[in-house]
Amino acid sequence: MNQRITSLQAVAIIVNTILPSSILFIPSYVIHISGQDGWISILLSVAAALLLAFVIGSICLQNNRTPLLDFLAGRFGKFVSTVIGLVMCGYYFITTVTVVRHFADYMSEQILMMTPLLLLVSIIVLVSVYMASQGIEVMARVHFIVFVFVLLFVGLNVLLLGGQYDFSQFLPVFDSTPIRLAVSGFMPLGWLSEIAALLLLLPYLEKASSARGIAIWGTLISGILISVITAVTIAVFGTKIIGAMSYPAFAAIGTIEIGQFVERVDVLLLSAWTASMFAKVSVSMFVFFHLVSDTFKIKAHPALYLAGGALVVAMALYSWPSSVAVVKYSYSTLTIFFLLNNYAVSLLIWCGLRLTRHKAKTGEAGV
Repeated sequence: MNQRITSLQAVAIIVNTILPSSILFIPSYVIHISGQDGWISILLSVAAALLLAFVIGSICLQNNRTPLLDFLAGRFGKFVSTVIGLVMCGYYFITTVTVVRHFADYMSEQILMMTPLLLLVSIIVLVSVYMASQGIEVMARVHFIVFVFVLLFVGLNVLLLGGQYDFSQFLPVFDSTPIRLAVSGFMPLGWLSEIAALLLLLPYLEKASSARGIAIWGTLISGILISVITAVTIAVFGTKIIGAMSYPAFAAIGTIEIGQFVERVDVLLLSAWTASMFAKVSVSMFVFFHLVSDTFKIKAHPALYLAGGALVVAMALYSWPSSVAVVKYSYSTLTIFFLLNNYAVSLLIWCGLRLTRHKAKTGEAGV
């Protein structure tokens, strides 16, 4: 537990945990439901997600760098902390499996069409497990570099697409009903809830008191970037043909040309996105192995990484019969899964801590 990461590195980890896979599905989802107001529904989701950031920050401020399950055992008892640990183990395992399959499906359909899915999944898991096994300090440095490149290339592509923008595509503004805006905001709200990973990263922060700021900035940066990417997609394609596209955000970037001699500038952003997806999976792997170790009192060992990685590969390959089934799952079940496991669990922990404040004060007085 001697490893430490800076607040800026922690923000980079949070953004890389939310952004990469969310931009695969959120733009087409919100545009399909709320049309040209899709980017607005994302901003409304960001406002709601800031409440979760506040809750997570409040939980972190009561915990002085103690591993989450040990902290909860001291406040709620061993049984309750074990139950929470088991729930979170299941959540991060399923999340890891899902993200690995998202990544592999995109690579298989858009870039490496002739490569077997088994090989893609195996490589993704192998690289991510290796990253997770190197410790949080090494991961944090990699995440920050990837974060900088993502910001740079997103900004570059937004500027290069400027000549194709048709701002009339946004009119009329607020044409969608409040109900449609609310419904289309559920998926972004679910993906933004992944800031809950900060609860497990707290013991490694240089300044534990900065946790609330990290949660807020991670939410704001991720939400604004998703909203900008969605707005760019609307400005380039409008709302009528996006339903026929698998990944409209990437399709918009793929239209960039400079003069008559430079094409496929989107390769720059795709390179940064690929690196960010590896970073995202590595965080899920790291948190999952951390929870398994704390819940079952197992020391980190190469055998644990090998067994966990093999299980993720098997589940990612055989949980869904096709990429279409993965997309359907992502548009419906996955969003509910995010909301229940991140918002509900975090709120229950927050409420429990408020109810047991006297126990914490008694413990401090005894010390």
